[in-house]
Order: sequence, then C-alpha cells, then structure tokens
Amino acid sequence: MKMKTTFKAVAAAVALSASASAGVAADLSALPAPAEPLMIDVAFGIAGVSDYRFRGVSNSAKNPAVQGYVELQAFDWIYAGVWSSSVSFPNRYGLTDPSAEVDFYAGLRHTWGAFSLDAGYLYYWYPGESKAFPGQRQTDYWEIKALPSVAIGDFGSITGNIWWSPDYANTGGDDLYLSLAPKINLPISSIPDVAFYVSGELGKQWLGKNDFNFNPKDFWTWNLGGGLTYKAMTLDVRYSDTNLTRNECFGNTGVRSWCGSAVVAKIAFDTSLNKLK
Repeated sequence: MKMKTTFKAVAAAVALSASASAGVAADLSALPAPAEPLMIDVAFGIAGVSDYRFRGVSNSAKNPAVQGYVELQAFDWIYAGVWSSSVSFPNRYGLTDPSAEVDFYAGLRHTWGAFSLDAGYLYYWYPGESKAFPGQRQTDYWEIKALPSVAIGDFGSITGNIWWSPDYANTGGDDLYLSLAPKINLPISSIPDVAFYVSGELGKQWLGKNDFNFNPKDFWTWNLGGGLTYKAMTLDVRYSDTNLTRNECFGNTGVRSWCGSAVVAKIAFDTSLNKLK
C-alpha cells in the first residue's frame, strides 16, 4: 500500500455488537446484555488497475497490474499486513526486473472524533530481482509514514501524507514525500449501498543525492478523479501526472515515458472477516 499510492489506506477495525432480541416491554431484565465489541479483525482485498502508478510514476511499464492485501487489525489501534502488486522493471532498460512488489507493514491507527492518525513502518521487497549490469544493487528498502486525516462531517475529508526513508530504493540517498489528498462525498445517489465521490492528491517527492554521485530530480505529482462504491466494491477512474520532463524521467527511472500523464482505472473489492459474519 505504497502504501502506495495508489495504493494509497484500509478501514479501521469494524466493531460489531449483537442487538437485543424482542421481549416483553414490561420486563426489561429479560433482554440480553449487549455483546462486547469484536476487537480483532482481518481485512483483505484484491484490485486490478490499468497502470500501477506510484507517486505519479508507472511501476508496471504502463501496463495493467493485479494487487491484493491481507491485514490484521487489533483493539482499534494496531495493524500489520502484507500488500503485493505485479510490477514491470524490464532488464532491457537496465533495471532489475523483479517478479513482484511485496510490502510488509505495521503501525498504529486510531480515530478521535473527526481526527484520525495512521503512523507506521513499511518495507518494500522486490523478489526475483536480477542484475542488468555488474555491481547493480537490489532495490529493497523501507519507509516510515504519518497520515493525519480530518473528516468534514459527511461531506468528505482531507488527508495528509508524510513518508520518509534514509535509503530510497537502496541507493544510499534519502527521500521525503509530502502530499494533501482531499475527498468529497457526492450526495447524488438514491440507490441503496451506492455512493459517489471525487478525490485528488497534490504531492512533492524530494530525492537526495545517492551513492552513485547522481542527484535525482525532485518533482511534483498530482491526480484527480472519482468513483463509486457498491457495498465492498469500488470503481475509480482518475487522471495522474507529474512535472518531470521526458529527460528528467529518464534520469530518475531509466525510462522516458513512465512519468507522463495517464488515465488510470481501478476496480477493487475490500472487506473483512467480521463484515462477512
């Protein structure tokens, strides 16, 4: 969930309580006591995207990708999970051509009224990497994150993204990503379980000088789109872009065409074990 973007946040643990059965009104003691909220849950989901974009840059060579995750949630505070996506970094571009991206993550997530905070750690693992040239490194690395969010009633929300690593993609250079992501709920549906929204993100990626004596280009990225939800299903379509030129994109990624504009479609299914009961 590069955490990723796109991959962008999973719902907090769902607490279900048993409702009291109907009884004689004059004898309230006959009603059963409410059950304690379920404090452990397992969330999971699967998605298909037309292009896996991470901070505006394609990680699937502008091709479709399949993604999925499973996450343990406990006590409305603690979570840990694994997220994975198909990727494409071909050797013909001098890249390591891993078989997938697998993200291991954990953290704390909680809500206080309209404010919520998600703070955690994420490790990016790229299994099956090969070396396109002698001395090339594996690209596994880790980041820490803080995602504060404020809900504006039923109208929508604004979420901040703060991500930092001291060793981006195992290059020896640090990275910092900051963004704001507003979401607006659209009250235009009268169909049960169907909801519409528009959302976007504006962020900037800073990349420090690495061990190869190369200073990558810092860049802005943005996306804007919308979608609909039906029960556990989400359909999302958005426009994504960066301010990198083709030459700057080549300097950062080794490929000129991965940082340009794109319309990205995603269909996802997300639920949890407690919701299925």
